[in-house]
Amino acid sequence: MDIRQLQYLVTLAQERHFTRAAAACNVTQPTLSGRIRQLEIELGVPIIERGKKFHGLTAEGERILVWAKKVLADCNSLRNEVAGKSAEVFGKVNIGVIPSADVATASLILDLKKSHPHAHATIQLMSHDEIHKALEDYQIDAGITYTQFSDAKKHSSFTLYEEDYRLFMPVGHRLQGVDAVEWETAVNAGAMVALSPKLQNRLMVDSTLRFLGVELDPEIEAETIPSLGGFIRAGYCAILPEFSALSLGAGIVSVPLIKPVVSHSIGMVMTKRELEPAVITSLADCAAQYKKPLIPEQVD
Repeated sequence: MDIRQLQYLVTLAQERHFTRAAAACNVTQPTLSGRIRQLEIELGVPIIERGKKFHGLTAEGERILVWAKKVLADCNSLRNEVAGKSAEVFGKVNIGVIPSADVATASLILDLKKSHPHAHATIQLMSHDEIHKALEDYQIDAGITYTQFSDAKKHSSFTLYEEDYRLFMPVGHRLQGVDAVEWETAVNAGAMVALSPKLQNRLMVDSTLRFLGVELDPEIEAETIPSLGGFIRAGYCAILPEFSALSLGAGIVSVPLIKPVVSHSIGMVMTKRELEPAVITSLADCAAQYKKPLIPEQVD
């Protein structure tokens, strides 16, 4: 058994097509098929459902795939660890971030860069469910998402801040300057825009409103918070996390939402491993000392 056999298996599972998988691995299809067949012989179990086309993995193959992803992730971590032979931390960290925490993530990465200038980071916007799937598949090293849904047996988590909700509106709106607005009032503040209903943030907003017996009926929905900024400036309103003020831009104001006061913990979630790469350990240290950035009271 060798690393390339595992790489071929993982790629085939991702591509679900022998020819595409072979091209992605830069080998011929017979080579890819032959190496996976060797893996089956060595392990003594069928991995691929046999046929002229790829029909999926066997039950044994699915279990082997989980181990293959873990082994490959550990190998990448080893390479990053060896790259930094001095006390300085090298390597790259891949982070999945829910849209509502996108801007706030900058402070965490900047803290990592202050301590370890040679560390690199890649940030990908993902839904909450996509983050947990990517963690399970070892496609990312950490996720910034809602910690209440993490599995303590599988994940380490660090709470970064509490996500509170506000009503966002254009400058000059009749509710500008009030101390707070009730959720039921907010829904009727004007024509509404909102995040996509597939995002966890939107699901929790909808859940709160249903508890109150009202329903959000936005005219426009978007995948990211900055996408809503132009609509809010044009006269729409939106119920969004307070951190949205950092990415919506000028011409927008907001007020806190009450009755009820709703808050959810946003944190960094990582898959538990026996040995963590130095760059991941350093990121966890930064998360443990994270300080919530200041939110402007008004963006004019």
